[in-house]
Amino acid sequence: MDDASFRTLLRSGRTSRGWTLDRLGRLVGAVGTTVGRWERGEYLPPREVAVSLDRELGYGSQLMRAWQIEKTGSPLPPWAHDIALLEERARLIELISPHLVPGLLQCTEYMRLMMGRNLIPAADIARLVDARSRRLEALIANGLASVTAVFPAFAVDRLPTDVRREQAARLLELTDAGHVDVHLIMDEDTPIGLMGPLMMFHLREGGAISASEHNRGVIVHDEASDIGRLHHQIKAALGRSLPAAASRRFLEEVR
Repeated sequence: MDDASFRTLLRSGRTSRGWTLDRLGRLVGAVGTTVGRWERGEYLPPREVAVSLDRELGYGSQLMRAWQIEKTGSPLPPWAHDIALLEERARLIELISPHLVPGLLQCTEYMRLMMGRNLIPAADIARLVDARSRRLEALIANGLASVTAVFPAFAVDRLPTDVRREQAARLLELTDAGHVDVHLIMDEDTPIGLMGPLMMFHLREGGAISASEHNRGVIVHDEASDIGRLHHQIKAALGRSLPAAASRRFLEEVR
């Protein structure tokens, strides 16, 4: 049923509940004849109606995914290809980084150090640091419930002393506030087994979208198989990491 069309899912969901066309129509503000036309594939309902149909039929975003594919050729709406918008619509973000502290959790001196290594002009570094340093707090104020982050311990303890202390303090502050769970990986030879960072955004409206970072930029994955594969990698990384309490003790030691 994962690859079923919108009209097939719509009819199956309605008939499995024993609902008439008129009853389903009343639930979403349409007449029965219009629901019948949707089921025959004559045209698609507006997005907001498709969202209501998905909710009333208990599809958990599967019907909405089918609608999106038929409407645009992609299961993701246009905004979902923008990482900043994904962050803003997420209730939970999972971040797996093979080499660095994830960007949302970096302290200001860590940001300056990493950007300086990339030969970014000083004026641009100041501007970017100022914009990024308040990003996590803004997302939390906007409804982000929590961030789970997995990254190697050496991303903190091999920093210059002043940066290491500030970064460790920043991570401890975030975990104490209750919005961030940090899980450190201690195997520094093969920290996570990934080429680049992975991100999983669990959206407030339901469903999840994954992304991965490569040399050519961040790629948002819109195939269910890719999302499932990346989610498995995230869970595997979590399984190899220290529990949050042990990670916290490590950060206290290096602060």
